[in-house]
Amino acid sequence: MLRKRPYIAAIFLVVLGLVFGATLVTGFGSWKGMNLAFGASDPSLGGPLPSLPNDATIANLNGSFVAIAKAVQPTIVQINVKTEAPKISKNDKNNPFHFFGFGDNGDDEGMPFQFHMPQQGPEEGIGSGVIITTDGYILTNNHVVKDAAKKGGVQVKMTDKRVFDARVIGTDPTTDLAVIKIDATGLPVAALGNSDDIAVGQMVFAVGNPMGLESTVTQGIISSLGRPVNIFDRSETNNYGISNFIQTDAAINPGNSGGGLFNIRGEVVGINAAIASQTGTWMGYGFAIPINLAKEVVTDLIKTGKVNRGYIGVTIKGVDQTEAQALGLDRPRGVRIDQVTKGGAGEAAGLRENDVILSVDGREVDESNQLQSLIAMHHAGDHVTLRIWRDGKELEKTVTLKPRPEANEVASNDTGSDEEQSTEESASKSTATLDNIGMTVRTLTPEEKDKFHVSNGVMITDIQPASEAFDRALPRGAVVTEAAHQKVKNASDFERIVNANKGKAMGLMVTDSKGDSHFYALRVPSE
Repeated sequence: MLRKRPYIAAIFLVVLGLVFGATLVTGFGSWKGMNLAFGASDPSLGGPLPSLPNDATIANLNGSFVAIAKAVQPTIVQINVKTEAPKISKNDKNNPFHFFGFGDNGDDEGMPFQFHMPQQGPEEGIGSGVIITTDGYILTNNHVVKDAAKKGGVQVKMTDKRVFDARVIGTDPTTDLAVIKIDATGLPVAALGNSDDIAVGQMVFAVGNPMGLESTVTQGIISSLGRPVNIFDRSETNNYGISNFIQTDAAINPGNSGGGLFNIRGEVVGINAAIASQTGTWMGYGFAIPINLAKEVVTDLIKTGKVNRGYIGVTIKGVDQTEAQALGLDRPRGVRIDQVTKGGAGEAAGLRENDVILSVDGREVDESNQLQSLIAMHHAGDHVTLRIWRDGKELEKTVTLKPRPEANEVASNDTGSDEEQSTEESASKSTATLDNIGMTVRTLTPEEKDKFHVSNGVMITDIQPASEAFDRALPRGAVVTEAAHQKVKNASDFERIVNANKGKAMGLMVTDSKGDSHFYALRVPSE
């Protein structure tokens, strides 16, 4: 019996090994380490599709995005511009609002042109454009092509890689728009939408050539409308620049200038023009020119090479709450006329300083840029009907628009007669300090009246910090000629008028050293 035990033990070990081997192959075969050890097939990666609500809607939306991009990309071109080297860099790097579209072909390619340093020889930049006719008219920005060399300065590259020389047909610095032309036929043309129909929150697509990346599409929403972004070269536009921009968060960058902002129907609703940035590249804020304004400009530029725009001939400002109360309005609304241009359309129609324009042809206006844009869509000779607030009443004025004057001459104050100055004035005190509004004034001398071209008034000699006058930005060294609709004869007269209006808002007519008259409103504390 004892001799048989080694054999039994051996048989037992063999059986145990077979069982263990079979278990490894069948039971643990899915274990990654065993798979690798025994040469099993590759592991199965990924899992089942997630269960999503409205997956068909999502797929349709994605398909729509693809279809829109495919449809509109051929209508956007890349514009290559060769310009003379700038003598002086005029732009302020610290200004957060910049044009974009120009970039060196050097190490800082794609940076906006305001960061360019003067160089020897020409510069090259990249912008974008929208094809608007089958025979080669292209809409872009004025700042993209305005400095192009006369010979061979502009080239256009299509999405199908064809390249054409282009000529500048016309530019409009007032709106930052321009039209160029290539010799071609049968071109794909962008559909032009109606920018009056757009609303904040609507989905849009920006198409252009940012950073030299051809035919790029980005998507976002309309973030705001009617933005008065000050991006114009005032020396060029003579203070007539029209700032009424569409704001979008669709990513746009240097090179997008002149490209299209499209709605979900594939229609152009804006022409991309600027970004708000501290770096020169996209930080979430882009601005486009409304296409309805562009349509009017383009038609004139194609026909005549220039814009026959009509002007009222007034300088204007928005109305805040204090000014509204001083003018007798129920709430801040409309646009106040600050000055009336001598010989302009507004003067001929009987418009006056401090009239408040409430509407144009039935369309309400509450901001200066709104009024500018509405008038900019009309030509010289057109008639517009203005609803006016004057002296507590509404009235209508029909204005026949005139072309822009050569010089910005404004109506001067009525000099009147020195005989209006009474003996009481000469006997009054010469200065008055009004602590309640934080202002000190002095009666004018005859020489100062001649200098300011006024017959009456008081000189503002001091403004106290953190006072009502300080907050309303009244200027030292200017002359108050009228307060609360009353002529100001001297310092005592001004003090009397101010104290009579305690607890109220009142308006002041103030003349500066150039002889220009401006309206200021301030609130006189009750105590």
